[in-house]
Amino acid sequence: MLGVQTIGNATLIAYDGTPVLSTDPWMGRDHYAYFGSWHLPYNIPDNIREDVIKSEYIWFSHGHPDHLNPDSLNLFKNNKIL
Repeated sequence: MLGVQTIGNATLIAYDGTPVLSTDPWMGRDHYAYFGSWHLPYNIPDNIREDVIKSEYIWFSHGHPDHLNPDSLNLFKNNKIL
């Protein structure tokens, strides 16, 4: 499958047969931003979450915690960070 899937907030997954690139992955309702005042209002389905984590590349557009989330960052130890 070649395409792009939106996840929510600013997270996108780009596919070229497999997940290649994910942007601004804020991954869970228990991953808070802005000193605990903001969290995702939805759960990311497991299969979509796995695709984000399997992406070869992860891109963070900027350093706000709803884009570069410290808790979510721990999930990407084996990915190439752009």
